[in-house]
Amino acid sequence: MKHILSLFASLFIILMMSGCSTKDVQLKPFTYTLEPALTLERFSNHNDDVLKVSRIESYSGLNSRAIFYLKDGAMQPYKYGVWSETPSLKLQYLITEALQDQNHFNAVVLGNSLASSNLVLESILQNFEEVFRKDGSSYAHVSIRFRVIDMHSSEVIASAKFSSKKDVINLNGAEGAVEAFNIASKEVIRDLSLWINKVRP
Repeated sequence: MKHILSLFASLFIILMMSGCSTKDVQLKPFTYTLEPALTLERFSNHNDDVLKVSRIESYSGLNSRAIFYLKDGAMQPYKYGVWSETPSLKLQYLITEALQDQNHFNAVVLGNSLASSNLVLESILQNFEEVFRKDGSSYAHVSIRFRVIDMHSSEVIASAKFSSKKDVINLNGAEGAVEAFNIASKEVIRDLSLWINKVRP
C-alpha cells in the first residue's frame, strides 16, 4: 500500500512540475520584428541627389524595444512581447532601403555613413502605439514628421507629417498589434516616398 501511495505521490509531483514548466515556456517574452511588405514604384532613371537618412528622433517613451499600448489614458508595455530593435532604428533602416530601391535618388545612405550628401532627411517619431477604444477594440497608430534639409544652405526645403491608423484584427496579444503596426508603417513609408519624390523631382 505504501508503495502504491508513494508511486501516486511521485506521479503527482512529476505532473505538477511538468505543468509549471509548460506554463513558464508559454509565458516567455517573444521578439517581434517590424517588417512591412513594401512594394514601391521603381524608377528607370535617378536624379543627382544623394540623400542621407538621419537617425529618427523619438520621445523618450518610444525610445524602447517595448511594444506599447494606450488604454484608459495610461501607456503600458506588453509583458510578453518586445521588438527586435527600437521602432525608430528599424524605421530608419526601412526608409533608407525603400528609397534606395526606388532608384529615384542617385544614392540613399544611412545617417552614420561617411558618404557625402547634398540632402538630409530628418524625422521625429511622434506616435507608435496601440490605442484601445472604449469598446475594447484597438488600432495601431504610427505618426512621423519629416523634413528635407539642403546641406549646402542648411535650409529646410520641405516638411510634412504622415500618419496611419490601422485596426488590430488579431486579438492574440502583441501579435495582433504587430500585424497592424506593419500595415501602418508600410502606409507611412509609401506616403513619404510619394512626397519626397515630388519635393526632389
